[in-house]
Amino acid sequence: MRPQVILVVTLVVLGVLTALPLGEGSWPCCDNCGVCNRKLPPECQCNDISVHGCHPECKKCVRNTPTIPPGGGPGPVVTYRCADILTNFCERRCTPAPPPEAAFLGGVF
Repeated sequence: MRPQVILVVTLVVLGVLTALPLGEGSWPCCDNCGVCNRKLPPECQCNDISVHGCHPECKKCVRNTPTIPPGGGPGPVVTYRCADILTNFCERRCTPAPPPEAAFLGGVF
């Protein structure tokens, strides 16, 4: 009877883990991929910037020069970029991709 209890507990744990959302807030991810080398898999640098700092797992967080925000809002604004070079850094987006029709807004077809 004991092996049956272990099996049931294992199945419950697997079910809970399967129900958890993956990729939400996970890292590394990149929306604006920078330079990648030719290794397989490639090692890349990400050009994403943030006003909130870098992900806690980033080892080389670069503080960018303060800039005046677009529209002349209160500034200057300090931004940060993770300068790590990681395998498959650009494989997964941090935010959802824009819908394909967004590329045609205002365009001439």
